[in-house]
Amino acid sequence: MANYRGAGLRPVEGAYLFLEPQDHNNDPFLWEAARCSVAAPWFFRTKTLPGFGPLQDGGVRANNPVAIALKESAVIWPAAGRHDLLVSVGTGYTASSPGNEASTSGNIFKDGAVPRLFRAAMSSPSMDGEQGFYEALNFVPDHMRENIYRLNHAVTCPLPRLDDVDKLEELERLTYTVPDDLVRAVLVTGCYFFEIDQTPVPKNGSYFCQGSVLCRNSQPRDLLKRVIEEFPGGQFQTARGHPLGLLDEDDGCYVCGYYRKKVAFHVKSLEEMVTIEVASSSSRRKVGGFPRSVQEVLDNQQVFARFGRPDHSMSTWPPPRKCFCLRGTRRLVQFLEPPLNMKKRRL
Repeated sequence: MANYRGAGLRPVEGAYLFLEPQDHNNDPFLWEAARCSVAAPWFFRTKTLPGFGPLQDGGVRANNPVAIALKESAVIWPAAGRHDLLVSVGTGYTASSPGNEASTSGNIFKDGAVPRLFRAAMSSPSMDGEQGFYEALNFVPDHMRENIYRLNHAVTCPLPRLDDVDKLEELERLTYTVPDDLVRAVLVTGCYFFEIDQTPVPKNGSYFCQGSVLCRNSQPRDLLKRVIEEFPGGQFQTARGHPLGLLDEDDGCYVCGYYRKKVAFHVKSLEEMVTIEVASSSSRRKVGGFPRSVQEVLDNQQVFARFGRPDHSMSTWPPPRKCFCLRGTRRLVQFLEPPLNMKKRRL
């Protein structure tokens, strides 16, 4: 259930059913979707929404919806091709101990059919979020796993019941830190992206490419300070180590905070895969959208959309790089979605 429909297509016979209302007035709010998701039977009341009907705990079907999230991201952003960053957040788990493992003694109370079925049900992906995460990870290609993070906390005591509010203070006292690698991934991969500024020029058997690293964060200057702290003396560079300039030397505007870093590099062909990253002497992290070919970047920017863009916006090439002082506003992110009951025509 969601309040979006997405620009991409879902398979007719998928592993899950996507529910959507027939009326925009019945689009659920985020808090309503969350209320339905946690409406665990025997603990919380069923939530009924107009256009959907009664809804119960989403964890009964997919306790950890990583696989669904990967599929839905391709529907929302079909041109992306792959995810930049995926963070799965758990609610705590009990580390397994030797006493929890099945014995070989033949004890009917431990090794009988009923106890085994119970243990299998409780450790299945539909009940165990940690198990569900690793089950979904089995279907993710190896080169994409570095962009997936799992945040969870092992507790030594038994997990409390869902409605046991007396345990909240005890759980709050548990110490937990976010991994440094995830912090760097959010700062760089989640906030910076690259666009082509000029049509690539053939030169001496290769293509000379000029573009800009831009920032999608609403406070780019504050973000840059944080990135410099994580990458002291850092610079932009290609995956092969070709330097593209220091982090703190950019071509933006210090008045309105607009961030732009001009970069230039060569590729042997427009189909050659390239990666732009932020790197220091101790760590490195890819800019959002990479790795990909220059041709993919050109296609995503719809540079050669001769007959107009799907969103009907004016296509200007090369793109004007104006700061917020001249535009008077910040860029608005718009999601391209088909209207309700739209008929699709085939030429």
